[in-house]
Parts: sequence; structure tokens; C-alpha cells
Amino acid sequence: MTQGPLNPKNDFVSDPDPRAGRSKVSFRQIWLRIRVPFLVVVLLFLGVSSLLLYTSDRRSTRQAELVVTPEAAEAIRLRSLDLEAAFEKIRQERFELKEADVALLAEALRLQEEYVSARQSVGTDDLRQQSLRRRLHLIRGEQLRHDSDEAEAKALALVKTDESAAIPLLRQAIAWEQEIEMKWEFSGLADPGRRARLDTRLRRLESAPLWQKGRDLEAEAEQLFAMGKFADAAAKFNQAIDCETDFLARYRDVRNTEFGRSDKLAERRETAFSGEAWNGILAHRAKAEAFEKKGEWTSATQAWQAAVDAFAKLLTDYPKSSFADRTQEAAIATRLNFARFHDEIVALRARCEQLRAALRRRRADEALRLADDLVVEARRIGSANTGTFLTEDLERKELEYLAVNGAAVRGALSNIDQNLRPVPASSVRIYRTEIPQGLYASVMGSNPSSTRREANPVESVTYAEAEAFALRLGWILGAKVRLPTPAEFTAAAGDLGKPTLQAQAWTAENTDGTSVHLVGSSEANAAGIHDLLGNVEEWALASPGDTRAPVLGGSILTPLGKGLSARSVFKREKSRTLGFRIVIE
Repeated sequence: MTQGPLNPKNDFVSDPDPRAGRSKVSFRQIWLRIRVPFLVVVLLFLGVSSLLLYTSDRRSTRQAELVVTPEAAEAIRLRSLDLEAAFEKIRQERFELKEADVALLAEALRLQEEYVSARQSVGTDDLRQQSLRRRLHLIRGEQLRHDSDEAEAKALALVKTDESAAIPLLRQAIAWEQEIEMKWEFSGLADPGRRARLDTRLRRLESAPLWQKGRDLEAEAEQLFAMGKFADAAAKFNQAIDCETDFLARYRDVRNTEFGRSDKLAERRETAFSGEAWNGILAHRAKAEAFEKKGEWTSATQAWQAAVDAFAKLLTDYPKSSFADRTQEAAIATRLNFARFHDEIVALRARCEQLRAALRRRRADEALRLADDLVVEARRIGSANTGTFLTEDLERKELEYLAVNGAAVRGALSNIDQNLRPVPASSVRIYRTEIPQGLYASVMGSNPSSTRREANPVESVTYAEAEAFALRLGWILGAKVRLPTPAEFTAAAGDLGKPTLQAQAWTAENTDGTSVHLVGSSEANAAGIHDLLGNVEEWALASPGDTRAPVLGGSILTPLGKGLSARSVFKREKSRTLGFRIVIE
């Protein structure tokens, strides 16, 4: 075994010592780092110490100055009492105090405060000081309140003639009220509510020019809009919007605010921006209508298409414009479709006239075959061309009704003529009785009567329901059917002074007043017409815009008298003794 090497190297290599190579920091280096902050702290300490020494000296001097001997303090008190006595004497002698008089009381208060401060008194002397202060504050406060009231009264009088002159007066009144609150608080006259009311009045007056400016700008804009100067109008509307925004930000709480005005002005501004586009649409429409009058339907179709395209662009560019009305768009689209399919629509309407002619000749089968064909054609045209033949159009409703109510058509055509009588001195024919419930139910599909019996007159119908029946019966007959006018009803009644009148009427004299009678059960008059008097009252024709309509003839509740019973009722009225009859032109 051989001997190994002396002092062999260690296989393990340790990490270097982190402290190795780190130099020690000297005192000089530390001083260089902290000398600036140290000097700043020392200077601050010296400055504060000097200030404290100075102020201490001043306080000592002032305290020395304030040291008052008892004799001097008593002299101050007596002087204050003398001034107060002088003030009281003046107050008793004069009705109105002057500024010099009030100055006596103010000086008395100052001396009393000086005396109390010198003697450190908290007894009766302090109470006297408080009394003097309250009296001075009250006098000053009353003077300011008087001045404030006068300023407000003058401002209210000036408002009626010159609002701008009232504004400075209200500002002065508010300043005096603020002085009462801030300087003379011991008067007890501080009134925040009054100051707030004055401030509201002031701000309302201050807001008037801005409020009026906004309305004037709007009026100018509307005038420019009416003249067709759309760009200028839009600029004015924009100024009005800025004015309204400023007004709301500053005066919303002091004046009645027109809610939505900013939105309204914005809409009018956009309408002005869209004015030129709308004029273009109107030009296309006028051109299309001119082509229609000439019978040039191809050119009319092109013009209507241009109008539709222009309207679509207006809707996209100016959606808030009042011209961006979907009903206008639908109307233009309908005119386009009408022009596009003019020949087919004209042919359809010509066949509709053939249908009505067949109905007037009472050829039910022929008319119903035509109705079936025309409904199919109208539906085809309506589905292919939006708006041309809408389901709610009267022309379309007429065809649809005739196509599905063949039984009612046949029944009415078979016996209608035998129930019509000519009205004397008129070209119309009148139904010889009140409309019976059976006929009404056949035509309308329902019976609103309170007591249901087919041969009884239909009752409990409103004016609108009576007109709806006349419209549908007119579709069935191919003629115009309506309610009789009061003159036609009177002519049909004839001479109402004959002694046989009682037999021609069911009235309160010959009925129990509870049940109506069968139609036509009374005697006919000379014209062959029944029940014009009594049984049920009857609706007569009124203007479409009226809310009331005449009812004529009386009922089982009406006493028989001279002349024709007549009254005016609301069109919505219905009762068990109110029915109607029709005339055919």
C-alpha cells in the first residue's frame, strides 16, 4: 500500500465569503451623506426658536398694555353707562334714529366689552354686555330688514315695466339679508327662507333674457325653414339648442322647465338638415303624378321608384327628422305598386263594377261567382305588391265579405225590394219597417238586442253599429245604403194630424211600456210605411264629425202628441227602445 500525496486538494469548493472584498465605510463618507439634511434641520430649529422668542415678547408687551387699573376700568364702565343713557334719551325723544344715534350704542357696547375684558368680569357686567349687543344687533337688523323690504317692493313694481331695473334692487335686498345673517346674528331676524325666496326671484329675472333668446332663435329658425333656407334654419336651431342647454344648466330650478324642449329642437334641426332631401322626394312624387295624369304608367313607375329610393336614404341619414314618417313611406310604396300593376288593378276594379251591377240586378249566383274570383285576384295582387290591396281597405273588405257570406247575400237579395217604399218628393227608397233582428243578425253575424226575437225591431244599437249595418247591406245590394236624414224621415211620415194616427203607432197610450211589438204590426201610413211613430226610436243621419245624432219617431214610452217626436243624443248611446231603418239611394 503506497502513501498518498501530502496535503491533498479538497474536492469540495465552497462559496466565496460575501464579506470578502467589502471595504469599511469611513466617518468622512457618512458625514458627506448626511450633512445637507443635518444643516436643514438645524436651520429649521433656529428659525422656530427665534419666532417663539419674538411672539413671546410681543405677548408680554401686549399683556402689559392691557393691564388696567381698577380706577381706569371703572371710568370705562361709567363712560359706557353715560353713552347708553344718552342713547336711551335720544330714543325716547326721536321717532326715527340716525346713524350717529346708533353709533352711541355701538360705542357703549365697545367700552363695556373693554371693561369686561379688563376686569375679567362674568357677573352682571357680562349680562349688560350681552344686552347691549342684542339691542345693537336688533336695531341694525331692523334697519337692514326695512331697507330689504323697500328694495323688494320697488323691484316687484318695476318688474311689470322694466325687469332689468328690478335686478339690482333684488341683489341689494339679498346682500342686506346676508349681512343680517352674518354680521347681526344676535338680532334674531335672520331669515334663510326669505333670502332663498329673493334669490329665486332674482334668478328668475336673470333667466328671462336667456329664456327669451332661446324662443326668438327658435322662431327665426322656423321662419327660415318656412322660406326653404334649410341650412340657415339648422344653424339657428343649433344656437337655440345651445341656449336651452345653458338655460337648463343655470336656471332649471327657478323657472318652469319645458321638458323635452331640447329633444324637440334637435328633431327640428334634423328636419331642417333633411329639408333638401324631402324636396327631392316631393319633386319625384310630382313628376310621377304628372306621368299618371298623362297615362304614362311606365314613366310613373320609374318616378315613384326614385321617390322610394330617396325616402329610404332620408330614413337612413336623418332618422329623427319629422319627414322620416313611415306612413309616408308606405303611401309612396303603395303608389309605386299601383303604378307598376296599374293595368291589373284597373281590370280588377272594372270587374268589381260588374259585380255591383249583378247585385243591383239581384243576380245572386252570378255576383257570388264574381266575388270568389275577385277575392283570389285581390289577394294575389295584395301579396305581391305591398299596400296595393290591404286587408283593411274597404274595397278588399267588400270582396272578402261577399265571398264568405253567400247565404246572407242570397237571403237579402230575394226579399229586399218588397220591403222598400219610395219616399214622397225624394229619389230614395226607405225600408218599410224598422230593421228586424233577423235581417240584422244575417248581415252582421250578431244580435245586440236586449229581448231577442227575429220579427222584433233590432234595438240596443249605437249610431256606429247602425252605420256599419248600412255599409254591409250596401255591399250586398251593390248600392249606397245609409240612415235617413231628418227631412226624409219627416217626408215618409206624411201628415201627422190625421185622426187615424193612433192605429199607426205603438206608444205609451196603447202599450204597457215594457215590450216592443213586431215590426209592421201597426197600420201603414198613406205611403205604405210602418212604425215611423212609436215602438222604438230611430237613428237619423248626422254629420261624421258630430258627437250627437238625432233620434226620431218616439217609442213605446213616448205619449202620442202633435208632430214628430225628436231629440238629440250622443252617438254612443244605446237602449232597449232605440233602433233604426235605412234608405237606399
